[in-house]
Amino acid sequence: MEKVFDSIDFIKDISVELIDGFRKAGKATTPVLVGSARETKVRSKLELIFPQSIGVATGCIIDSTGHTSKQSDIVIYEKDICPVFSINNTPETTYYPCEGIISVGEIKSTLNTHELIDSFAKIKSVKESKRLVNNKTCWRNYCSRQTIQGASSQYYSQSEKTEDQIYGFILCEKIGLKLDTFLKKCSELIKKENVHLLPNLIISLHDGLFIYLDAKNNNIMDDKHDADNFYNVKNPDGDFQFLLNKINFYINRGRTTDVLPFEKYVIKGTTLPGNGTSVSI
Repeated sequence: MEKVFDSIDFIKDISVELIDGFRKAGKATTPVLVGSARETKVRSKLELIFPQSIGVATGCIIDSTGHTSKQSDIVIYEKDICPVFSINNTPETTYYPCEGIISVGEIKSTLNTHELIDSFAKIKSVKESKRLVNNKTCWRNYCSRQTIQGASSQYYSQSEKTEDQIYGFILCEKIGLKLDTFLKKCSELIKKENVHLLPNLIISLHDGLFIYLDAKNNNIMDDKHDADNFYNVKNPDGDFQFLLNKINFYINRGRTTDVLPFEKYVIKGTTLPGNGTSVSI
């Protein structure tokens, strides 16, 4: 029996359990069931670690313009603030307003060319969601109902500022291509897309991290802004741990718009029509 609780070892054990969970999921009899088993395992582990105010689910992301994303395996959202619209309580047909979404993830066993292209497309479909902005110099921190008024230089922008994006990641057990081939394929996909619509991170539990790098200054970047390389490295403190730290960073430091994700999705306006019937009181 240990005399002292070691949180680092606890997280390492979760990483090991995830690898074993991916292996067990492979025993399911159809690709859909395999995928469902993988995603459920990851969601359950994330829910154990993040604060109670954070929800971890699956579903699609919507915005007030009518855009609906493809289904995301992992949806990390403001549980105490964000409304949830679920058809017959089915996870796959559940919809979340983009203003309350912190991060989305795609979960794969083996990440090959087809799975890579599919994951890029799904994350793009989420990041294309447009958060409603009343005032560009106002924003909220996640899980807060308080609006912050900033200087003009602190304006909110999903397309220009990484901390204003929905953070997107791809998590897999292993890469299904030779490393050089995989990196080249990633490079091709990255060059084709707008910076703010790209995944922020790829994690292979077997092959390590795939991250953006400013090679000139030897700085790890959270997206392609100011990055000139896509870099593979194994984190000595654990690759899954790196992902957890990044998501937690955006929970605490990320920004969303000043509009709370409820009113615009529940009722179109607050002004009542003028053709009702009344009685004096």
